[in-house]
Amino acid sequence: MKILCLLLFVLFLIDHSLCFDQTKFHEYCIIGAGPSGLQLAYFLQQTQRDYIIYEKTSQAGSFFIDYPRHRRLISINKRYTGERNRKFNLRHDWNSLLSDDEQLRFTHRSKQLFPSADLMIDYLNDFSHHYKLHIQFNTTIENLQPISQQTTTCHSKECSYSSIIRFHMNDQHQNRYTCGMVIVATGLFIPNIPPIYGIELATGYENLSLNVEEFENKSILILGRGNSAFEVAQHIYDVTNFIHMISRSRVRNAYATHYVGDLRAINNQLLDTYQLKSLDALVEIDLLDHELYQRAIDGRFQLKRKQTDTNISIQERQEATVYDRVIRCLGFQFDNSIWHRDVQMAKNLGRTKKYPKIRSDYQSFDYDHLYFAGTLTHSLDFRKSSGGFIHGFRYTTRALHRIFEYRYHQQKWPSILIPWHILTNYIIKRINEADGIYQMFGQLVDIILIDRIHRQCRYLEEFPLRLLPRLEDITGYTSNNILILNMQYGMNYSGAGRDVFAFDRVSASINTADRSNFLHPVLYYYQSPFNETDFEHIKSGYLPKTSSVRIHHIIENVLTLWMQLDEHILPLRIFLENILNIDLQQRTVDSYARRKFLQQKLVIPIEFYAAV
Repeated sequence: MKILCLLLFVLFLIDHSLCFDQTKFHEYCIIGAGPSGLQLAYFLQQTQRDYIIYEKTSQAGSFFIDYPRHRRLISINKRYTGERNRKFNLRHDWNSLLSDDEQLRFTHRSKQLFPSADLMIDYLNDFSHHYKLHIQFNTTIENLQPISQQTTTCHSKECSYSSIIRFHMNDQHQNRYTCGMVIVATGLFIPNIPPIYGIELATGYENLSLNVEEFENKSILILGRGNSAFEVAQHIYDVTNFIHMISRSRVRNAYATHYVGDLRAINNQLLDTYQLKSLDALVEIDLLDHELYQRAIDGRFQLKRKQTDTNISIQERQEATVYDRVIRCLGFQFDNSIWHRDVQMAKNLGRTKKYPKIRSDYQSFDYDHLYFAGTLTHSLDFRKSSGGFIHGFRYTTRALHRIFEYRYHQQKWPSILIPWHILTNYIIKRINEADGIYQMFGQLVDIILIDRIHRQCRYLEEFPLRLLPRLEDITGYTSNNILILNMQYGMNYSGAGRDVFAFDRVSASINTADRSNFLHPVLYYYQSPFNETDFEHIKSGYLPKTSSVRIHHIIENVLTLWMQLDEHILPLRIFLENILNIDLQQRTVDSYARRKFLQQKLVIPIEFYAAV
């Protein structure tokens, strides 16, 4: 009898343990309750998926508790645009997450164009509370790894593909968790500390005092030349003797590169004082070839080359300058401590080495069903678009959710059917209000699948450009006739040192629309599906010029509004008439073009939109 009771007790413990583990399984496990984690959770909740966010701190958006150090965001909070269209306004609101509630726009939080980071913390937590997002706080994930023998938590015939247990991990208290899919949304928050001698003598950006009096009458050396470095320089400039900044590469101004991660004008005061000869300086050297020393005589600092040449150059004399403080502002890296020791993750090379290596569908390069979201996906568009920032990754996160919906739940990419005779109107509507393809220019595109039998089109919005060869696999749709709407800058307009204010920077005629420099819509028409080889050697942000492609540039507009009758609408209509082989003359509604203009027969050279 005792043996039977003991056996029953053991069985009870086993059953209780299994049930306990069962409660810790979720189809989607998101690591990190920052902006991208919350944004993905919002979409998963809208579609009633099983998910959980594991957050290591006690609140959402913990990165913004400490950063930026001087508490001013550099993401635009433009409250007024002169327009009421919500999508259009999101083109100029860089802080809001996407949602169905207009009151959850960040623009209601501050009147400042560059608001306080403290407001971002409040905003993200209010967002999570409003939607009652599933967040488990104070949970530090460790030992994340895939399961070699996958099992399922569901035994019904209607089980989802997402119910398979593919990963397990534990927290700091050794509680175990299992997941179907894992999405890492932790961002970059580990300070980048290069392996140079004496680097410990520098004060890190993460520990920098905000008390400007500590820098009064001091000579300062700042290692780095990104926005954090210039933010520091801007904050302490008024009280210092001088500030020198060093970096391997030249200054990259965001207004010239059109990349918001480069130096923003709000932080670039030091460029004035450098060029106007007021003691401050910028020097291009490789830190890895140098060592940092503290002088015994006075405790001050010097940066010296590892090997001193007999012929001392101007730069070397510059390096002999003595400083009172050295400040390290070299950015952040990904935290690899979440992985199990057996997990081997491939690394990017060069400028994107701080990001995890991923595929074009935001999936790990090494492990299926392991995804990344937010800033961690920025290797795909680094210095090309806005994917490393809220106003960009809120859209790539939505694209990731749409990938999930078809891959794991057989829900096709959202689309609408449009008769040919209203296609012109719909395209005009999209180019004048679309926010996702505008913010993620050159990375997310609208796809128009042409059905010549039924004379209609299927319109798909915000599709990742580099996934075009896998269109059917990602969306569930395919076509041999594809029209693609891309937003792009002129091919050679952006770049450090470019003269973006040249007198001839604006294209003045529809006959030279293909030379438009500023962000403008471009349509590409293809008569066959894409192959991966089509994108080989193609500049990021642009589409391949195959032998059958036809391209139509809609001439740039300073207000990014494309509604001029003769400049924008009629050339588009004629381009569509040529590829569809149909007369759209009487089909465009008066809201976009007056009838008397539609009755005109404009003669536009075929080179304007011709096959390349």
